[in-house]
Amino acid sequence: MKVAVIGAGAAGLVSARELMREGHDVCVFEQSSQVGGTWVHDTGVEDDPLGLQSARPIHSSMYDSLRTNLPRDLMAFMDYPFDSAGGGNDHWERYPHHTCVLEYLRSFSMDFNIQPQIEFNQTVTHLEPEHDGLWRIKTSPGADRYFDAVSVCNGHYSQPYVPEIRGASHFKGSFLHSHNYRNPTAFAGLSVAILGAASSGADISREVATVAKQVAWCGEQFHSPAEQTNRGLLKYSIPSGFNQQGELVFKDAPPVSVDRFIFCTGYRYEFPFLDSAVVSVADNQVIPLHMDIVHPSYPTLGFIGLPYLVIPFPLFEVQARWFARLLIGSHQLPTEMEMMDALEMRRRELTQTNTKFSHYHRLGEGQFSYINNLASQCGSDTLPDWYELLAKEAQQARLKDPEHFRSAVLNYSGTTIVE
Repeated sequence: MKVAVIGAGAAGLVSARELMREGHDVCVFEQSSQVGGTWVHDTGVEDDPLGLQSARPIHSSMYDSLRTNLPRDLMAFMDYPFDSAGGGNDHWERYPHHTCVLEYLRSFSMDFNIQPQIEFNQTVTHLEPEHDGLWRIKTSPGADRYFDAVSVCNGHYSQPYVPEIRGASHFKGSFLHSHNYRNPTAFAGLSVAILGAASSGADISREVATVAKQVAWCGEQFHSPAEQTNRGLLKYSIPSGFNQQGELVFKDAPPVSVDRFIFCTGYRYEFPFLDSAVVSVADNQVIPLHMDIVHPSYPTLGFIGLPYLVIPFPLFEVQARWFARLLIGSHQLPTEMEMMDALEMRRRELTQTNTKFSHYHRLGEGQFSYINNLASQCGSDTLPDWYELLAKEAQQARLKDPEHFRSAVLNYSGTTIVE
């Protein structure tokens, strides 16, 4: 088959490799001038600090100091270690800096001869199914092109999600989304509020606290102000809004006056090149997709890398292999009706368990059975024993010491050499 891959980040690169391994004719469209996707660090920021209406959108959301929150032996593709025998270095930190991840991906693209298949500086502007089963792709610049199948790998860490906050118009300071955060310099001596307690919120709140006068770190799991640390970092619950004086208001604490407000609230799925009649995004769900990968009505359209709260690279790898082998008929899908019924059943389960629909693609602990299920369906190896053991040990280390977990000694390890 002639297959298009949209994006040359980690998901796009491993998709191209798996498709090539199954004998497909692959063309990768990448909007930038290099591989790496979100791991390509851009020191610049957008003209809109919230990243919602920028004249010059920036794809990457990397801040200067970012290191992975996963050990590199866990992050590696299963057959391509994150060391000198693969695309890394034995002496790198176990939780490497973002520049190391980019070097790893660049080596991957060269070692598997993916680079010649990539057309750089090509933005996909339109993708639609034709009556003869082909897919028509239009790029800018470029003319219409036709493919038998498409692997969508455009990522989901570049379109900021900014929730509404009551009374925001009263705030006299300035707002910023973490997408446009690079370093703490601009916050020196200021009072700063940070909303969001996931990885970026944890990193940025502690980094800003090293220079700020005070940091109010707000998250769902926080219930009342914590005792002030020597860094001036206090934890608060989710604010109920701003009062008329522009102060941040909480149900369980006195109002707080801040100069800057940083949203570390995540990102939105977005496919501007696809008509909503093909796939739609509602409440941060990409629907309808079987196994979070293929459209029941268009099984030659695959999405790689949608699940979150996962160990990304190995998951991308198995998803890509499953889709590449599906296209050659090595395994079969249920009927379209059966797939749609399963999707409806999943939605009912979310309702019954009071799970937010916005968590539809959130796997967490379910990622291990999900990966093994995909692997079994397409005839691939299931996860090795060390994988889940190391993942859980790394998670426990992060929960035990959120500030210093990257320095913790881990007993389990993968095939990657780490010192």
